[in-house]
Order: sequence, then structure tokens, then C-alpha cells
Amino acid sequence: MHAPYATLAPLYDTLLGDRFFAQIWYTFEWLVRRYGIRFASAADVACGTGTFVRYLREQGVPVVYGVDRSPEMLRVAIAKNHGNGARFLLQDFATLQLPHAVDLITCNFHSLNYVLTTHDLLRTLRHFYSNLKPGGHLIFDIFTDRLPRQSSEPCVEHVIGIGATVLRVGKWDPRRSIWTAVVSISRNGRSQQEIHLQRGYPVAVIAGLLAQARFTLLGAHDFHALGPAATSTPRVVYVARI
Repeated sequence: MHAPYATLAPLYDTLLGDRFFAQIWYTFEWLVRRYGIRFASAADVACGTGTFVRYLREQGVPVVYGVDRSPEMLRVAIAKNHGNGARFLLQDFATLQLPHAVDLITCNFHSLNYVLTTHDLLRTLRHFYSNLKPGGHLIFDIFTDRLPRQSSEPCVEHVIGIGATVLRVGKWDPRRSIWTAVVSISRNGRSQQEIHLQRGYPVAVIAGLLAQARFTLLGAHDFHALGPAATSTPRVVYVARI
């Protein structure tokens, strides 16, 4: 068994990541306009393969950091952003320490769901706060405890790419609000597995943790429809300011 993304990293964009980026980009730009967010420096935390980092640099953001705890994902991100001036850091977001505070921190694609306790999530948010400049903003999306896939039956997804296939078998534990996904990557006649554990958090819990971390919550929106988030919303994007 391998750590999350250790074997998936080289295949991630082709098999999974690229098809989700358009929605992440659209939602981000809508929020920036909606809340009048201005920034000259940014850190994309849990940056994965660096697609959003590249987007920020292409938009002319002068200072951009990409942060991830997976060395395999960072290798892909560094290659993708070669020569564009972005800087990359191998760090866990729970102990984030940037070289310089920034105007904006983003954390996309429900990466914070990998934090499995409210204690550790509060610790993470406090580190985000300490790495923002006065008046800086935080934008992140996270799935709630109301995932649409709450059947007792496993959810199976089979993705076929060039020279490789990915089989994801996921199951929701409603008692603990834990999503467990076993990811099997097959290529060159070999199969390797990763286990991904993520916890869903109600909107009220996230709002409370942001307040404890001294953030001002500006908005909580349905990630897809962009209307105000409700208790039944499965995926929420938050905008907060210090």
C-alpha cells in the first residue's frame, strides 16, 4: 500500500485532474469578482500537480507559491511550471510556513477534507491565518457531511487512460462522516494501491472553526451553483478574510 498520490501523481492530470480544473477556475474567478479580492501574492496550498499555480502565474500574479506534502505531486508541478517564476515548498498544510506572508491563500479540490479531526483542522486554519498579510483572503472548498453518495453500496469509478487505468472504490461512513476510497492504479502489468481517507464537515462547523482561527467569514457558497450554501449542500466553497 502506498501513500496517497505516491503512484497516482504521474497519471493524475490525464486521468482525473484536468476534467475538474475548469470548474475550479470558474468558481475562483466568480468569487474574486463577487468579493472584490485584489492580490499581488498567493499560495496555493495542496497544489497537487501545479495546474492552479500555473493559472495564477498566467494571470500575472507576481509572487506565487505552490505547497504540497507529496513529493511525487510536487515533481510534476515543478516540471509543469518550469521557468515561470513560481516557487514550490514541500510542506504539510497543518504546519504551513511560507517564506513571506501573502495576500491570498487557496486550497482547492476539497483537499482540507484530508484533515480528519476538528482539532487538526483548526490548527491548519490558524497556520493559514498566520501566513496571510493584514486584510488577506482565504478561499477553499470542502465537501460536507451531506455527500450525494451516501448509499450503503460502494461507489465504483473506472477511468482508462493511455497505458494505465485507475479504479476507485469509495464508501461513505455516515456515522463518522468519513469517505474511504481505495485507488488501484494498473500499468505495465502491475497494480498498486493507495487508500484515501477524507472527512465531511457541516457548514456550521467550518464557520465556527474559521471564527476560532480569527477569520471573518465573507461567504459560503454552493461550489457548483454558487448560491448561498445550505445545510444540505454537498460541496461548499468558503471565502474568509483576516
